[in-house]
Amino acid sequence: MVVIFGRFLFQLLLCLTLLSLLLGSYPAGAIDLKTKAFSSQANDDAQMAVLIKENKRCIRCHHKPRLIKGIEAITSVGVHASSDFYNNCTACHGPKGDHPKRSDTIISYKIQGDMSVFTQNKQCIACHSPDHLRSSEWTHDVHATKLLCSTCHSLHREFDPIIGIDKKIRIGLCRTCHEAIQRALKLRLNN
Repeated sequence: MVVIFGRFLFQLLLCLTLLSLLLGSYPAGAIDLKTKAFSSQANDDAQMAVLIKENKRCIRCHHKPRLIKGIEAITSVGVHASSDFYNNCTACHGPKGDHPKRSDTIISYKIQGDMSVFTQNKQCIACHSPDHLRSSEWTHDVHATKLLCSTCHSLHREFDPIIGIDKKIRIGLCRTCHEAIQRALKLRLNN
């Protein structure tokens, strides 16, 4: 089931990426993040200095691919970019902690990770208001504890492909996902 679902997620991401290339940019008014400012993470200059230092450490390694571990280079963080905070990796991934010695100290937004879906999604909800998410798209409520936000949203891209796409296309993506889940469940029940 994990292999089938993983293959589906890859196909979904590929479709979304192609869609973003076709769209080129967000339609006017498509982005209304209603988020807290990045500066809300730090209470004073000392905390800000720590955040900047942490983010510089992230960039130092992740600006190039890590072939042995299969990690792609991060070339963009899209609308989450912040030159003041050196792209603010810690806002989404949490403090560096013992990373890279222990990869479980950062939030990786992977289903296979040791952290629950809810724990990982709480990082997104810390800035993105649940009320705003609920009013912008009903699926946020339905999937909040079942799917990672990164299942539909691509944050290390210039544009998040899911934002601003036609409603019919978005419904088609939902259908594709739910059909894949149903197929996987049938396979599991038959084995």
